[in-house]
Amino acid sequence: MNPLPPAALTALLAAIGLLNSVGSDLVVPGLPALRDDLRTTDWEAQQVISLFFGACAFMSLWYGALADAWGRRTVTLGVLVIIVLTTIGCLLSSRIEQVWVLRTLQGLASGAGLVISRTIVRDLYTGLTAQRLLSRIMMIQTLSLVGMPALGGWLVHVWGWRSIFAMSTAFIAALALACWRWLPETLPRPQRRPLQPTTLWHAYSEVVRNGSFMRLSLAHVANWVGMALYAFAAPAFVMRHLGRETADVYLVFLAMTAGLCTGFIAFSRLARGRPGTAVLAIAYGIIALAVLANLTLCGLLAPGLIHLLPIYLYTIGMALALPILIDWALTPVHVHAGVAASCQPFLQFAAMAICAGVLVPLLWGSLFDLALGSAAITASGALCLYLERRQRRIASLAAT
Repeated sequence: MNPLPPAALTALLAAIGLLNSVGSDLVVPGLPALRDDLRTTDWEAQQVISLFFGACAFMSLWYGALADAWGRRTVTLGVLVIIVLTTIGCLLSSRIEQVWVLRTLQGLASGAGLVISRTIVRDLYTGLTAQRLLSRIMMIQTLSLVGMPALGGWLVHVWGWRSIFAMSTAFIAALALACWRWLPETLPRPQRRPLQPTTLWHAYSEVVRNGSFMRLSLAHVANWVGMALYAFAAPAFVMRHLGRETADVYLVFLAMTAGLCTGFIAFSRLARGRPGTAVLAIAYGIIALAVLANLTLCGLLAPGLIHLLPIYLYTIGMALALPILIDWALTPVHVHAGVAASCQPFLQFAAMAICAGVLVPLLWGSLFDLALGSAAITASGALCLYLERRQRRIASLAAT
């Protein structure tokens, strides 16, 4: 197999990381139509997303160990086959319970996406090079935030909610063929680790007990969930509060995509002449401004398109912080790269499952409630970063 050019490898890794986006962002616009067709409630339809992310969270915890034992390529091809089969099942389902089961199985397989893509990056690169590659991959994935919902809304409008799963099947099948043809194996056989319970227990224990890994990972997860709150509430945000049609759900994702692309582009420039701490300070300054603007607008103004502005600002700051938080979190546990790369998506998907299934139904009745919930989640992440900085300062003083 000939090595892929860097640009092609970036695109392929970005596509692998899109597995959870295809299973969520593409599906969200179809929830009202699915609810009506299968005669369910709003809460039951929302569990189509919540169960998916809950399963993603559980299985993503193990994909790092599986990839360390069997190789990155084998695991990737296996999960893509499973996703194709379960997506076809969703297309043919006639009851919400069937969709729940199939979406759970689909989530179990989709949890591999972020784990594998980040692990391969860490296999090949470190430091600023890894951060830049992660930034490029995330920027490509970010385009899906507007593309997937817009495509999903159009498919539902023209052909109904089942067409979403037909499109998903075609995309995943094409990705499986591309990975079979071009995805390199970045973990040589001599470096693979067998699936031994004792060894895995020690590896997971070392990763979870590493304070820096946990604090930085939780800071990243909090920022992501603060944004995802609006992604999952997009139908209510657009249809209930803005009074628009289902096809306009993409407006929320357009604001997110614009902000993330702006942030990822700015990151490459800011990171050249500044240390990571300086870039993080800028990132969190923008996030704080966005949170304050969101609360102010929701408290003073009637619902309107102006309420998309804080989402745009928030995602700029999140994009600036993301590559640094992920890379810094993985650095102290690089010996267990696969396991550590599993733990991060586990935390992220578990939080997103709770967000989609519990927090969003509680908060989607009011824009101010959504703003307050996002602010509280973001503040918890900022606290984790503050504790990490304080711990580093203490360690630095102790070393002098």
